[in-house]
Amino acid sequence: MIEISTKDLKEKMLNEENFILDLYATWCGPCKIMLNTFKDVDNIESKDGKNYQIYKLNIDSDRDYILGDMEVRSVPTIKFYKGGIEFYSRSGVMTHSDIINVISNN
Repeated sequence: MIEISTKDLKEKMLNEENFILDLYATWCGPCKIMLNTFKDVDNIESKDGKNYQIYKLNIDSDRDYILGDMEVRSVPTIKFYKGGIEFYSRSGVMTHSDIINVISNN
């Protein structure tokens, strides 16, 4: 899992990358649970053989963009991107199985 900035995020979207984005806050208890979950599933491969790197972005680093443009209302929020385009988003804690299912079904 790699910490990125909003600038890095925009670049990954422009480069049409496949990735999972963990939007978190240091003060968030459920976010710490997600950190442990992501340690178990880092760099997931989809059914079509594409890898999904996991990135994390602290919502306090750029609140205007994250809360405004990305419409994040609670943390953790997990967003999945394929070809740089968001295809799934969910707030709250996800299990290892939840993450694998989202990747496997898209």
